[in-house]
Amino acid sequence: MNATDTAVLAWHGSRNPAGRRLIERITRRVARLLPGVATHIAWVDVEPVLLGQTLAAVGDCTVVPCFLTAGYHVTHDVPDAVASMPGEVRLTAHLGGSLHRALLARIAQAGGPGKAVVLASAGSANPAARYEVDMVAARLVGALGVPVRVGTVYQSGPSVSEAVAATGETDVLVVPYLLAPGLWCDRLAALDARVADPLGDHPDVAAAIAERFVLAAVSHRQPALSLHS
Repeated sequence: MNATDTAVLAWHGSRNPAGRRLIERITRRVARLLPGVATHIAWVDVEPVLLGQTLAAVGDCTVVPCFLTAGYHVTHDVPDAVASMPGEVRLTAHLGGSLHRALLARIAQAGGPGKAVVLASAGSANPAARYEVDMVAARLVGALGVPVRVGTVYQSGPSVSEAVAATGETDVLVVPYLLAPGLWCDRLAALDARVADPLGDHPDVAAAIAERFVLAAVSHRQPALSLHS
């Protein structure tokens, strides 16, 4: 096994069984997109077995951080675990702002944007991560033609409920900029507003993960890999 035929998908981790099942479904979809590549799940937080232990067991591989922004896990925990490993362990970019189409699909499934949208992110103390979310929100404004505010469910910044109130509208759609159901989505469900589903297992999520892996392989001058549906 080597770094171009082994993928480790690094997820946050969840105490929510539905969230873990969803991550397993996404991972299976990624495996179908990368025939011949062994695909593993690893956890960065919450779970008893964390990324470093998984990497030690797997050996040479390419790690894909399955995170939407460059928060602490992406800038510290994941690269630190990769750097501590012997052999060839590569690290790709995180998922970043690559899921615009999936967000639009979740908005449509929720009945449309209404008069305003609040993009609900986990939040981060890292200004770069907050900027990423702001850029996602700005792109939604262009696509939807309604105001889009950012609210956070955990870290610094206006809370989601504060962002909803600040719109001054009664028909507001809260759009989770979150990958899987769990505690934060449960908090959003308690709001007095329409709430879309998280990005979940929209096909573009698995496609973005697989693309990160392929780009890493190409950048290291390995034989080109192709995505398969």
